[in-house]
Amino acid sequence: MFTHSDAYPSLNITVINGPTGRFYVTPEGKKYPSITTVLGAKDKPWLAEWRNSLGEKKADKETKRAADRGEAVHLMIERHLANDPDPTQGQKTEHISEFNSIKLHLKKIDSILLQESALYSDVLRVAGRVDCVASFGGKLSIIDFKTSTNNKYESMVQDYFLQTAAYALMFHERYDVQIDQLVILMTVERGAVPLVFRKQIDDYVEPLCERINTFHKQQGVSK
Repeated sequence: MFTHSDAYPSLNITVINGPTGRFYVTPEGKKYPSITTVLGAKDKPWLAEWRNSLGEKKADKETKRAADRGEAVHLMIERHLANDPDPTQGQKTEHISEFNSIKLHLKKIDSILLQESALYSDVLRVAGRVDCVASFGGKLSIIDFKTSTNNKYESMVQDYFLQTAAYALMFHERYDVQIDQLVILMTVERGAVPLVFRKQIDDYVEPLCERINTFHKQQGVSK
């Protein structure tokens, strides 16, 4: 059984999805972009090359397949951490297989403070929804769950570290609690084992702030 704390109440903020991305409205009425929208605004020439190599129809099909897989695996993890006795109910066999592959690493999670909760920062002027704030291997961590078709190297997941660093700063600002580490748990469809990446937040604060400031300048948002 996973233990959950009730000392960190969820924040009441509104989600707005639009053509330019996802935004959140805070209880004070401030509108902030999601951190995924901010990080997603960076040019991705490799994505266009990938789509061209497959063709539009095949690329769209593969994108949807990956999104469905990610949503399914994420939901099973969420249910499992919430102590659902049957977290795989209604899911496809191939998705259940990926979920089962990562369960061993989920056992390292303890003392869950937040799960699937909205966060925001008035300093950074961004918001988002964190997967999990909990102890991982004995350290208070931001834990993010990802899925991938193929194995990824650390150099390929730098934006994931920036994303989790943003959640760590938001959590500290809202609850005055310091996060010790950033954790990415990733299932790999064509890999032998899931991947685990752990990082310290200090290496990512400066590049995160640079990306956020660039986004705000492009959007014409003044400080």
